Amino acid sequence: MKAQRGFVCGFYGARDSYEVPVALHEEGLLDIFVTDVYGEARLLNTRGLLRATRQHEALPQSKVRGSAALFLAKRICGKMFADPERRNLWPDALLSRRIGREAEKRDAHIFTYEPYAVKRPAGGFPGGRKQIVFYYHPHVDTEDAIYREDQRRFPEFYHSTKVTESPWRRRTADAWKQADLVLCASSFTKQSLVAAGMPEERVVVVPYGTTGLRQQARGGGLGGGVQRSECGDRMSEKNGALKALFVGRNPLRKGLHHLLMAWNAAAKSPGDLLTIVCAARPPEIHRLAEGRRDVRWFSSVSGDELDKLYAESDALVVPSLCEGFGHVYLEAMSHQCAVVGTLNSGLPDLGGESEGVFTVEVGDIGGLGQLFARASSNSDLFRGCAEGAKRRAAQFTWVRFRHEVAAAAASVAA
Repeated sequence: MKAQRGFVCGFYGARDSYEVPVALHEEGLLDIFVTDVYGEARLLNTRGLLRATRQHEALPQSKVRGSAALFLAKRICGKMFADPERRNLWPDALLSRRIGREAEKRDAHIFTYEPYAVKRPAGGFPGGRKQIVFYYHPHVDTEDAIYREDQRRFPEFYHSTKVTESPWRRRTADAWKQADLVLCASSFTKQSLVAAGMPEERVVVVPYGTTGLRQQARGGGLGGGVQRSECGDRMSEKNGALKALFVGRNPLRKGLHHLLMAWNAAAKSPGDLLTIVCAARPPEIHRLAEGRRDVRWFSSVSGDELDKLYAESDALVVPSLCEGFGHVYLEAMSHQCAVVGTLNSGLPDLGGESEGVFTVEVGDIGGLGQLFARASSNSDLFRGCAEGAKRRAAQFTWVRFRHEVAAAAASVAA
């Protein structure tokens, strides 16, 4: 019998940049990490085979078990099915079973994410083994209630997008019932899990970290960028008129319709500008920006361009309906950019207005518009806390994240 059990960790892709298995490895708690592809490999993409590297310098290949079967299952289902439930059902189940087998074989604990939680027997895992589950989304009951209310208030924005009652999210919602301990990145996510029935003392909040590093940005994710001259010619320092920035992939989830309604109605000054970086352009939301000289919209920008946008913008404004954390907030703060969002995110955990963190209630169009009016007439509202935002962001590092993940895992393994 080992003096202290380790963990079998598992998930697809490079979730959270592999910081969770690295945290376990640094603490001497990682038995093995199970995934689809790790290290340098030839990955199948839309154009054929692509050589790519997925790895973390602190996670040795000897601690990883990649699986061609898992990779092919994920790719084949991704090509065959557009619906997330059908696309993920089989691959998720395969990975969950693989994690369970490895943990049983190694007499190890389990650390995984909500879609891959291993079903726990009625009496618990044999031999006192435990399972930690990381939730990166708020509980779906909370999500759906928020979307239903927003759809009731603003039905015109839901014609082309179905976001409520997701079967896939519903299937993974109760993974907490299989867990001895749940980790999540924000107090908001924790509150949603407690509301669903998870004992509060068994939920630990571990905020994400940031390094400010990024290659390309396409509405908040990785992808191709526009030509640098498209927005590089219009950069300036943080002075003059109010400059607000939105960066996000999912315009409805990220509250872009709320932002545009508030921006359009706010009392502002000549020259105030809202820049949107978002690849998706739902027609009912895009109509709010069409023909406006105080709004510009980019489908994608390069990493360097996004750095410049942060540098010139007074505030990143992403008033999300429902956010598990919101990594883009930390990224903006690290660039001396104030951030504006809702209480339904990780923002309340990051700080207050003196640290560049401004929050409003979700769907509060009037309150958001008033904040724009204040910032337009008082340039120091956002600019005066730029240094505080940078200092605060510097406290949220991946080293801190790994330390807190390892501490939670050690408490279970003890």
